[in-house]
Amino acid sequence: MIRPATAEDFNRITATDPFFTRILSLYESYGEGLDFVAFWIQETDGERTAAISRFEDKFSLWLTDASDPEEIAAFIRFQSAGSCLYNAAFSLGFSDDSPSVSGQILEYTGEDYISDIEIYEPDFRTLYDLLKVCESPVFIVPEYLLFLSDVTHRKNRGKLHLTATAIDGALASSVMTVSETGHAVILGAVATHPDYRRRGLSRALVRTVATRLRGEGRRVFVLSASEQNTEFYQHSGFSIIAGFKEIFQA
Repeated sequence: MIRPATAEDFNRITATDPFFTRILSLYESYGEGLDFVAFWIQETDGERTAAISRFEDKFSLWLTDASDPEEIAAFIRFQSAGSCLYNAAFSLGFSDDSPSVSGQILEYTGEDYISDIEIYEPDFRTLYDLLKVCESPVFIVPEYLLFLSDVTHRKNRGKLHLTATAIDGALASSVMTVSETGHAVILGAVATHPDYRRRGLSRALVRTVATRLRGEGRRVFVLSASEQNTEFYQHSGFSIIAGFKEIFQA
């Protein structure tokens, strides 16, 4: 049975994997009662076997071996999801013709790292301009007002932090926490301006942030949708722990 989720449901789930981290962070950022976000739990014989979140038309799934994939797939179709992100180890039976993106999930397992680069917190507009310069088919940046609304709200709730380094006063490289809970963090928006690449800035920044977060007792994850990015993260102290799949127009 799939039903609306409650705070008690989330309090009873102890998972710290990236899929549940993504859902719980969204719940702790926005809560219940808003039109553009929603949360559901799949329950079987009193056991919480899956969690589902929606932000606008983008869905995320936390699945377990006890999940009912047929029920979840039917629910996602009924909701007319624009996209659906989930652990690639599970088969939901979506059509092979559906457009999709696959990639790797990596966790920071490297040695503690302290860099001598200067870091600071950039303003939203400057960060957005950097992300737009670095946009690609696998690194899509939303419209500015949507970006600004979401990051402002999450930052005010302590669920998003921005970190950057500059060269000669210009923003050169950035990383931010796109999902945060007390137990785990997902990093994203890792970008370096084309003028300052091949200097090791992103690697130093990511390792510095990951070391700090892990020192707080939190797991640190990234999602990579390209072989080049996966190799970058592996060389930065991350190890592949799972695969993800994102289906569009499920």
